[in-house]
Amino acid sequence: MQTFLNLDSSDNEIIYSLENNLVIQSLEKRIKYLIIYGAKKSGKTSIANKFSLNYDIDLLNEIPNHLNFRKETYLDINTLPLKDENLFHFLQYFISNNIPLTIFTSENSIENLSNGFYLPDVVSRLRLFNLCNIQNPSKDLFFKLINKYLSLKSISVSDQIIFEVMNHIERTYLSAFEAAKTINNLLYESNHNINLSLIRKYYEQL
Repeated sequence: MQTFLNLDSSDNEIIYSLENNLVIQSLEKRIKYLIIYGAKKSGKTSIANKFSLNYDIDLLNEIPNHLNFRKETYLDINTLPLKDENLFHFLQYFISNNIPLTIFTSENSIENLSNGFYLPDVVSRLRLFNLCNIQNPSKDLFFKLINKYLSLKSISVSDQIIFEVMNHIERTYLSAFEAAKTINNLLYESNHNINLSLIRKYYEQL
């Protein structure tokens, strides 16, 4: 398998960077019980899809009612259910049968671990897992994310336009996605005559 752990290397879905370096390394090490968490649009699902194919790992998008697993499994779920006994039985099955399990989920799921939202038995099982966080994007990654989303829309603008947009928004993965949508809309509304003044005016009116 070929991996890239720098900002200059990417495929159609993922930008590999320092922000997800630890996640990639943990998946490559095949850590037996692992929870990967991060913000919306941080690439969790893309990473889960890619590595499940690379290693021929079963990928689930929900917790099944019937448990009949014999090999390493990924669970990609937006938010872990709070008071669901099925989650306890699911976790217990993998732990008691010594089967590797990696869970991809949201930051909120991990924050809730210490807030008494989960069943106590669920918390005790989840604490057996190694936690691995996709870090918030740096300025360099933020720029590359916006550029990637624009490229997926076959849109090309100057770096100055992207940097100007970055000056007006919060540096999050979701904001990068929304920024590309904003640039696309402004291009359409201005008949492709987008400029720095138009960007400033747009955000001043929000």
